[in-house]
Amino acid sequence: MSAPRWSAVLLTITVSAAGGCTRAPAEGGWKEENGGVRCQELQHLACTGLYGEGGTGWADKAIPTDVRPYEPGLQLWSDGLDKVRFIHLPPGTKVDTANADEWRFPVGTKLWKEFRWKGRRIETRFLWKRPDGSWLRTTYRWSDDQKTALELTGGEKNVPGTEEYEIPSQVDCQSCHRGRADEVLGFEAVALAHEDARGLTLSKLVEEGLLSHPPKEVPRIPGTPVEQAALGYLHMNCGVSCHSANRMALGSSSGLHVRLEAAELGTVQATDTWRTSVDVKAFFQTSGLFGDTSQRVAPGDVARSSVLHRMSQRGGAIQMPPLGTRVVDEHGRALIQRWIESMPAAKKGG
Repeated sequence: MSAPRWSAVLLTITVSAAGGCTRAPAEGGWKEENGGVRCQELQHLACTGLYGEGGTGWADKAIPTDVRPYEPGLQLWSDGLDKVRFIHLPPGTKVDTANADEWRFPVGTKLWKEFRWKGRRIETRFLWKRPDGSWLRTTYRWSDDQKTALELTGGEKNVPGTEEYEIPSQVDCQSCHRGRADEVLGFEAVALAHEDARGLTLSKLVEEGLLSHPPKEVPRIPGTPVEQAALGYLHMNCGVSCHSANRMALGSSSGLHVRLEAAELGTVQATDTWRTSVDVKAFFQTSGLFGDTSQRVAPGDVARSSVLHRMSQRGGAIQMPPLGTRVVDEHGRALIQRWIESMPAAKKGG
């Protein structure tokens, strides 16, 4: 397939259909020019369209009107970094939402996620659905002076100035993104319907006619506030990318499925999360690897709940999530602990 080529006054982009995830960025393939950035390939973040055609908004970091900010109401833990997200849907297109749990995006869709540490931009991740329907997925590393953001495909450990933050490699990114049918994480019904969602929310998508099949009912997480918080946390941090029934998801074969499916939100007990975790024997035990006393979620018993034990670990084989984090999410851990403690403990004896 010939490489797609875009031309503009200040911007020329050539992208190989096989590129993006594995290539090393070439040197000297871009330069600032007349207030924008001229590129031969997608080596500079300004070449992606986040700051307008030709990066004309690069100097002021101005986002064009056709790039929409959004914030899911459920947050993925990223070792304490702040995040800003944007999406571009080509004019006249809609997201295919025939399957409420597996949205499919039109060709030309672009998404960006910017990570900041104490106000300083560290990285921006970029997804673009190319003309052949495949996804270009790459990452841009911001310079310390914030003047450039250049493509980085191999990842980086212990980013200077942070608490050992790690920029994932493209291989690591694939491990998570393959968990959705169309590879997009976070821009989905449950998270965008949440009351804490901002920007381009589910209601705005419906209002603007951007969904092929608007939901007949808004997906709401069932249960008490404690249950809602726990189910939502597990959904976004474990289920969206990994622990779901999608066979390509990394954690699918474990049998622990904590993604909230639209058709199963009537009660807490109807969710996959409850059915595959509560009172279910754990393979990894809270003490020793092959005991027989721990459960994934042991009602009322924090010490015997393997899910809580594993999300409290870092740096070993049993840590969860297994990649993308070096720091325990103490807030998320507290949500799951309160949920477990709120459940009536199983009666001992007969």
